Amino acid sequence: MKGSKEIFAVYFPSWHVDRHYEKWYGKGFSEWKLMKTTKPLFPGHLQPKEPLWGYFDEADPEWMARQIDLAADHGITGFMFDWYWYGGEQFLERPLDEAFLNAPNRNRLKFFLMWANHNWSVWPALLDDAACGMQGNENQSSRLLLKMTHSEDDLRNVMDFCCEKYFCCENYWKIDGKPVYSFYNCNLLFDFIPPNRVLEILDETAKKHGFPGIYTLMNIGCCNDNEYFCGWGRIPRMKQAGFDAVFAYNSGLRSDYQQSVAKDKPVNDYSFFMSNQKYCWERIAEQGLPFVPSITLGLDVSPRWSRKVTYPWDFEKLSYYPICINNTPERVGELLEQAMSMDTQAVIINAWNEWSEGMFLLPEKHCGTAYLDMIGRISRKQEI
Repeated sequence: MKGSKEIFAVYFPSWHVDRHYEKWYGKGFSEWKLMKTTKPLFPGHLQPKEPLWGYFDEADPEWMARQIDLAADHGITGFMFDWYWYGGEQFLERPLDEAFLNAPNRNRLKFFLMWANHNWSVWPALLDDAACGMQGNENQSSRLLLKMTHSEDDLRNVMDFCCEKYFCCENYWKIDGKPVYSFYNCNLLFDFIPPNRVLEILDETAKKHGFPGIYTLMNIGCCNDNEYFCGWGRIPRMKQAGFDAVFAYNSGLRSDYQQSVAKDKPVNDYSFFMSNQKYCWERIAEQGLPFVPSITLGLDVSPRWSRKVTYPWDFEKLSYYPICINNTPERVGELLEQAMSMDTQAVIINAWNEWSEGMFLLPEKHCGTAYLDMIGRISRKQEI
């Protein structure tokens, strides 16, 4: 398998002016504003994170071309785009539609979509309330802006749209001719449409557009099924229905972190994340369905937290997960080498640019290109 392993980095498209952001927060808003106003909460807290390229407009094809070259030059073979659709209303689509698809070098990377089918709410940082905590697994508050629902007609519309706009691209990731497609919240989808029917709609629509079907890569992470926030117990149902593969997005967290975190120092060492990710990989592999290991680079969601929060915060009351420390390139590299040695189609790295969650590969003032350099070294070793 040497030389053939795909390395996908998760692309979160929040670093440009979006019409929804401007409607909610004012002209010119992007999530860069949250990054610029973040302050360190304790000695040694490396905030604010500052991109070495400056606060660039990712919806500009020239900036996207620069990102593509940087990723490809360091062994990354593609982007997994977080993709948003609310009953026909797109959100945060410009970096993919206007920049990536129009970049002259776009074919240096493959890409595929994960429909981020979750509600969208206001971040606590944009609410004047020190007691405002996070709600659920999407790091947002209870003030709802976009609500996610599903229907058979809407799923057909999504598949029609994706077949015509994305799947037809020569650099869209395909396995055996089938476009790879992911859903963030499979259980929410199944609440509206039974699993067997989901697959029927996907394949019927794909075949109508000339594809042999859809390769379904379903996320089982970011859920509350167990203390690991990982839904390996969902796999038998999906295997029986006929889904192709799974992965655990943003793995590494645990709900019982209080046992390892002091009340007066709400930080977590990356070793905690490493052991959790390895454990989840083992439990997923036992279920007998192909899976893609996913590596979470770290965690620091303080840019989205209330600006009135001070250290130490009441993490249990606010659901502000402890900040990850000591997530060095060497430790991430250890995880990546293990993932690369597994018999899987690909590895997913979370993330390329989740700046406000503390997961990013783009060059930054504190770490430069250290993580990308590490990925480049490991990917080159795989080709030998």
